[in-house]
Amino acid sequence: MSQLTKAITRQLQRQYGEPVLNDLNGNWYTGADMLEDLALCETSLQQQNVHAGQAILLSPAQVVTIPSLLLASWQLGLTVTLTPPSHQLPEIAPQVYAAMVYSSSQTNQLANQLDPSEISVLTLILNTAPNFAYLVHDHAQPLARHSHPDLILPANQCQFTQSQLLKMAEHDQPRECVHDLYDLETGLLPCLTNLITATPFTIQPTKNAFLPN
Repeated sequence: MSQLTKAITRQLQRQYGEPVLNDLNGNWYTGADMLEDLALCETSLQQQNVHAGQAILLSPAQVVTIPSLLLASWQLGLTVTLTPPSHQLPEIAPQVYAAMVYSSSQTNQLANQLDPSEISVLTLILNTAPNFAYLVHDHAQPLARHSHPDLILPANQCQFTQSQLLKMAEHDQPRECVHDLYDLETGLLPCLTNLITATPFTIQPTKNAFLPN
């Protein structure tokens, strides 16, 4: 466990029965809710043999799931690519990603096109997303990289290690409302700062993004 994930999970344990995250629909999620989602996602990925050195793509419409997904991925040693959902049906890239998270409708559409011997569809009942599903490439190999970032943000054209993210988050200011988790400055960094400082906050949907159910 890295210093970043350790700091966040410690705070979530302290906020076990307290509100941490609001989805803008009036639904508050407690530290317990997020820890349960984290554990469920981590266990599910492990059971599918997704492991350190591999990569995961996170592009869910339900942005409230992102914090737990990030933590679960990082605790498994995965490189996370975080990119906003789009209007177009995404192309599957199993040669790059061991697991992929899209919107529910996109996942269902893709499931009809997949070879089940290569790519599986997994469903989970998360506190933050009761109808959560993701795709797993059953024979994915670790990527050969010169560097091993923990996070890649195509929208910002940058990549970071967890150590770098922790340092930036420690110097950022907590915010009661976070806009666009797919953007470093307006969303992801303040989200991490809020989590390590036990600041309850609301996540705004991504502006101009395709947000199916």
